[in-house]
Amino acid sequence: MSVPGPSSPDGALTRPPYCLEAGEPTPGLSDTSPDEGLIEDLTIEDKAVEQLAEGLLSHYLPDLQRSKQALQELTLLRLNTIMPSW
Repeated sequence: MSVPGPSSPDGALTRPPYCLEAGEPTPGLSDTSPDEGLIEDLTIEDKAVEQLAEGLLSHYLPDLQRSKQALQELTLLRLNTIMPSW
């Protein structure tokens, strides 16, 4: 239900000053969707996470492998001292 606006001096009805005509952009709002660019941003973030993970693995993996080998050798040595071969 529409309420007519104030009348002009010549008697014709006018619209309130805060009303927009059809097709007028809303003040303060942009034409872009808030989701625009979201997929691209996620793709970039995914690539960054992947690169970071690869960098960390390539940096730390050799140390982890050496540590694993040393632990296995120490465990085997310890087992041999506790339970000598029969």
